Amino acid sequence: YEKLYGRRAHAHLTVTAAMHRELMYKWEVQGAISTLYDRPQSHFKKLDLEEIHEFLTRFDLEEIISKQSIGANFLPPSSTTSTLLTTKPSSDTPAKYRSDRPILIVSSTSWTADEDFSILLKAAEQYDQAADKTSKNKFPKLVFIITGKGPLKDKYEREISKISLKNVRIVTTWLSAEDYPLILGCADLGISLHKSSSGMDLPMKVVDMFGCGLPVCAIKFDCIGELVQHNKNGIIFNNEE
Repeated sequence: YEKLYGRRAHAHLTVTAAMHRELMYKWEVQGAISTLYDRPQSHFKKLDLEEIHEFLTRFDLEEIISKQSIGANFLPPSSTTSTLLTTKPSSDTPAKYRSDRPILIVSSTSWTADEDFSILLKAAEQYDQAADKTSKNKFPKLVFIITGKGPLKDKYEREISKISLKNVRIVTTWLSAEDYPLILGCADLGISLHKSSSGMDLPMKVVDMFGCGLPVCAIKFDCIGELVQHNKNGIIFNNEE
């Protein structure tokens, strides 16, 4: 029905150039085709240090990490004037990044077979091994926050619990629609393991990450290059290497 009636339409909207070509050459539609790329909503934005400190004072990342059976020696020393990433000695002084803070990396997922999180787990292990072989503090500590719900969540949480890493922590949590753009606004890097089943649509999570000013590491599939430009606004990768 889509092909039968689609050919008769006066105009067509697509979200990628790949979809545009599909309609033009395989469906042979007659109407005009326009490609309109998704854009992030206005509340997806990079937070300044005061906003990061305020959010992380409320949203206690240290508690989330500790509850997921992670050794306290990984975390920088906490105090009433500091968060995992920031410190603000008094209300009259500006917030600033802690010198001992970890790098915060965020990924969102629906925990389906479309996203192979074993790639991230293997990459984390490789990073941890490399960090162990170098001088102290040459490699920063990494904290991965993975948010979302889905059928494979329990499976990957069991795999994460079996990994013993010194320099990397991977935690899973559910973030509300209000808090998700704020954690992205705090982060240093975004990760996308989504592969389009059609090869003609782009992950909205990457659009949101770009809205928050994040570079993004995205797994390669047919049209991801329309969104992530390798070595410009992110990196496109094939595997954990």
